[in-house]
Amino acid sequence: MVIKGGTFGPVATNTYVVFEEPGGEALVIDPAAGSEKWVLHTLESNGLTPAAVLATHGHWDHVVECHLWDARGVPVWAGTGDEDWMRAPAPFNPALFGNPPPTPGVELARVLHEGDVVELGALRLRMMHTPGHSPGCYVAWEETHGEAIVGDLVFAQGIGRTDFPGSSHHHMLRSLQRVFDELPKQTRIYPGHGPWGVTIEDAEPWARMFM
Repeated sequence: MVIKGGTFGPVATNTYVVFEEPGGEALVIDPAAGSEKWVLHTLESNGLTPAAVLATHGHWDHVVECHLWDARGVPVWAGTGDEDWMRAPAPFNPALFGNPPPTPGVELARVLHEGDVVELGALRLRMMHTPGHSPGCYVAWEETHGEAIVGDLVFAQGIGRTDFPGSSHHHMLRSLQRVFDELPKQTRIYPGHGPWGVTIEDAEPWARMFM
């Protein structure tokens, strides 16, 4: 399993390209503002075909370039709960996002639910519904390789915000506890912001400071 990452946009959002091995299919995760050129280069240099774009949740900084991939004929997937934001992306604090222009939305080709499995070659990413930062936040966990795309649930040294519309600190605490209980401690996390590749074991003490 290979995960390539880059950081883009006004709030330094992480975009990932995930694939089993060069020459196969790939998932594009959370296409942030300004990420398209890098993603195209990553796909081309590894001989990859994009199978789908997967949004970990529907906040503007994670979905702003979904429409570019949709226009290329690449299906866009996201978890249930944030469908309205995928259709009409909207920043909740214009100053935070640098007063971005209106962003075209997309109609999801696949709406993912708790327990769904996203297959990519021999990879099996199990979707875990982890609301709190937004109603439709999901973690994509590849158990065999010990990797988890966690969006804005948990970071290397913190957790996602719960002061946005639709956020819930109560649900966030439950989701964090679930991930800490169910994912092996050596699972490497790939969050929506900040460093990636740290383990759950390393990230958990920082998250506990906010729980």
